[in-house]
Amino acid sequence: MNKTKKKILNTAVILYNESGIANVRNQDIAERAGMSLSNFNYHFGAKKDLIVAVFDLMFETLQKNVYGNSILVKEGQGLTITKSYFEFQERFCFFYLDTPNILKMFPDLNEKVQKQIEESYQIIKNLNYLAIGMGMMKPEPEDNPGSYDQLMRHIWIHNHFWFANSRIINSEDNLVKKGIESLFNLCYPYLTKKGLLSYKQFIKSL
Repeated sequence: MNKTKKKILNTAVILYNESGIANVRNQDIAERAGMSLSNFNYHFGAKKDLIVAVFDLMFETLQKNVYGNSILVKEGQGLTITKSYFEFQERFCFFYLDTPNILKMFPDLNEKVQKQIEESYQIIKNLNYLAIGMGMMKPEPEDNPGSYDQLMRHIWIHNHFWFANSRIINSEDNLVKKGIESLFNLCYPYLTKKGLLSYKQFIKSL
């Protein structure tokens, strides 16, 4: 990808984060990027072309910086992965602030998003089982089978909507660290003493 396209994409993400996709015109992006609209249109002739490119960038970044790090998954480094995910959300927060409407506007994205959600579920589930094996989490209660599947979904919901919730309550200060702290409180009942200590040390290091 050439420098001009990268500049357009990065500028688009900034403006989408500020105002939402529906409220940003290609002309707005061209002006913020310091180029003529004709130059912009040479690279992206229609808004849909730009949107597709932005989401390609988003999914590529997610795979590379978050879910693509198989070593961290295998080593059970769930908190490091979560931190990377919150940092990813911070960069592309427009999507997390308006997910349902964006999917209505661009239904072609539904399949990719559903695939990403299923991948997220599996990674969270794997990390939880690894944490149990490492003595960080308590085993699933025998008298409540399936409870850790529910925990997995609750963790996903917490992480996916963290930035949207923070924007609603006007909390803008160090959202990555606060997100980890909030997740700690969610997982607290399931953690062993070893897990509690590990969590607290990780939070302290942020």
